[in-house]
Amino acid sequence: MARSDRRRTRARRPSSEGNRARETHPAAEAAANGTGGGPNPPVSQGPPLRPTGQKRRFNPFGWMRRFEPKAVADVISELRKVTWPTAAETRYLTFVVAVVAIIVGTILGLFDLAFGWAIETVFFD
Repeated sequence: MARSDRRRTRARRPSSEGNRARETHPAAEAAANGTGGGPNPPVSQGPPLRPTGQKRRFNPFGWMRRFEPKAVADVISELRKVTWPTAAETRYLTFVVAVVAIIVGTILGLFDLAFGWAIETVFFD
């Protein structure tokens, strides 16, 4: 049995002290009643993921979903959580990479020329 299954199937024992503390605390009472209990508004469940009036977008490759392995589904779900850079950030970072590549390439080229000249001078002249 997997560890996560053990955690899910474990029975929870009610704590009498926790229940008593919840009953006596005014904020806990207000939260249980849904009145808010003070300056903080009651916690909402949030908006639905898709407004109810909109149709679901058609996916022409939806039929392939049954063939995709679990790993592909995990990768897709993780990619949806990524905070992608803006277009301006992408342009800036591309420029930085290009400049660094040119500088490093120039330095390595100069070292290659210097060592090539030194080897030719020492061994072939």
